[in-house]
Amino acid sequence: MASQNHSLPSSVTMTSREIAELTGKQHGHVMRDIRNMMAQLHGGKSEDFLPEKYLKNQGDPALDAGFSAALFGVNNAGQPIYEYLLNKDHTLTLLTGYDVKARFKVIQRWQELEAALSTPSQAPSQYVTSALPYAPAFEIQIAESAARILRMSDTSKIRMLTTLCDAKGINPNFLPAYVDEPLVKAITTLLKEMDHPLGHHVARVVNPTLEKLGILEHLSRKGRGNEIKRFWNLTAEGLQYGRNETSPNNPRETQPLFFVDRFPELLQRLETFITDHALLSTNLQ
Repeated sequence: MASQNHSLPSSVTMTSREIAELTGKQHGHVMRDIRNMMAQLHGGKSEDFLPEKYLKNQGDPALDAGFSAALFGVNNAGQPIYEYLLNKDHTLTLLTGYDVKARFKVIQRWQELEAALSTPSQAPSQYVTSALPYAPAFEIQIAESAARILRMSDTSKIRMLTTLCDAKGINPNFLPAYVDEPLVKAITTLLKEMDHPLGHHVARVVNPTLEKLGILEHLSRKGRGNEIKRFWNLTAEGLQYGRNETSPNNPRETQPLFFVDRFPELLQRLETFITDHALLSTNLQ
């Protein structure tokens, strides 16, 4: 969910990225389905609703008020990555072409979003150390959006919520002190503990290979000088092998950590791919 400053300034919305996550579909396919839907609703071609065209012509009064687009970031090549934002009517219209289980998951999520906005936040008085002259819904929406987009682990979610509580004068003791999650380590640490030769080639060989396998992806953010900072993030598929923690170097980045007990399986996939494509010898030349 996001609050969009183009056509959807005050309504609850759901992003195409979140719809993809809930339905198990590729984000590119969901964006294609949305363009096809908009073309059927308003006429014209699906290409007319490409994000870059939409953002260029957003002043057009004919544009649908329940549909918007936004720049999500840039990829490793510096190319823009977009996503769509839909209101409830458009989301449910899109779902008519999806299977029952996918529709059910998204509808459940909509009910959660609407309940969160319609129910006043009532923190127990013993947890509040100062009056709250604000509606916390906006901050919570940002936190939820960040957790979904970055696929944060439960530990990182608790850390983020604790920071939010501290900033707003709320005692965070009602949050769990820890989450019972499997042991994780950085991939460099795991490889070096095994005295594996790949431990010396993580940046040049291992991470790019995991990206090819669909386990890792590059995300980006703007630095203080508007320079692009890139960082690794475990994909939806990659989350079976680890979790995304908040980076100790910058809280706006993630650091992939890998489950110790699942690492042998991942290593076997990694070694097979590197051997089949002769990646190690190629990168060492």
